[in-house]
This record gives sequence, structure tokens and C-alpha cells, in this order.
Amino acid sequence: MLSSIMGEPFTTKHTRLWMDRKVYERLLDAGQTARPREFAALLGGTGAHITASFSPSQLAADRTSFHWDGPTLLAALREIGQSQLQWLGVFHTHPLTPPLPSFADHAGWHYPALSYWILSLAGVEPKLRAYQMTEGVFQPRSFMLVD
Repeated sequence: MLSSIMGEPFTTKHTRLWMDRKVYERLLDAGQTARPREFAALLGGTGAHITASFSPSQLAADRTSFHWDGPTLLAALREIGQSQLQWLGVFHTHPLTPPLPSFADHAGWHYPALSYWILSLAGVEPKLRAYQMTEGVFQPRSFMLVD
């Protein structure tokens, strides 16, 4: 199942990611609601364009980490497939810290072909960053929010 929905948002090292603004706004609202715990969602779309988010209902989260159990993650991936989309990445919040990958982010990320998004809620204004893991290191990637 995973190979049939796994996207490849980084076709080249210069590929720019796109996220629909309405998706960002829903994620921002959910992240602020979950505060001070982290919030996370899977991202779906086509190519390098994120058009949907899928929030597993059984997210286990605290102030510094999140995780899903296997059945919950598989249910969210099935939902992406049923929506005729590709899995393009993971989004999560850092309620108390900057949008930089933490030790837990490094230890828990196993999909270098996908995008990894962090929204910091630590400052006055939210800060969103996108990354790709390359050779074990998160590299910042450019993106645009689109209407």
C-alpha cells in the first residue's frame, strides 16, 4: 500500500514545494488548539503541491514530541489513498521552540523522499519551515503558500 501512495515532492534539489493556504490555515488552527501539546498531520497532494492534510485521531503528543501507533498511521495513509492523493510529507508543531528539527525529529524520521514541516508557535507570529532529510541531515527547502 505504501509504495502506491508514496509521493516524491523533491524531483530535483531545486524543486519548490507548494501548500494551499487553506490547508496551512487549518493546520495552524489545529496546532494552536492543541497547544501546549504538539500537533501533527500527514500531508497529501500531487507532485510538489500539498492540497490536503490528514490528522490521525489517536495522536500521542506532549510538549516536545508526537507519534502515532501503527494502526492509526495506516488508517490515515489509507485515507490519503482513498482521496486519490499521494503522501507528500508530515507536518507538526513546536509549541515552545523554534521551527528547527529536534533530536526527536531526527530520530523519528524515516522517509527522506517526503517533506517534513515544522510550525513554531513559540513567538508572537507563527513560523513555518519545510525540510528534506538528505544523508541523515535535515535541509531547509523553499515553499510557497498559494490560494
